[in-house]
Amino acid sequence: MARPNPQLDPDRLCEAAEAALHAVVEVADQFNGRWVWPVDLMGTPIQPACLTDFTRYEIEEATAFLVRMGVLEPPTIARGA
Repeated sequence: MARPNPQLDPDRLCEAAEAALHAVVEVADQFNGRWVWPVDLMGTPIQPACLTDFTRYEIEEATAFLVRMGVLEPPTIARGA
């Protein structure tokens, strides 16, 4: 069985959440002003420098935190007919 990821320190979670918000604002111009899902930027050529100090897990947790706070809305899933 895989070991679960440890919980993030609250300060680290807030730092990651701040970086995630900076990242989506930074790349919004490339997407016609639309905010993209922060985790989708990780490891891409357009990943903002503000995300480099964080792991994918930290940005995933920060994104989930931002959703719980009502700052980000989860992406909608297109459903077939």
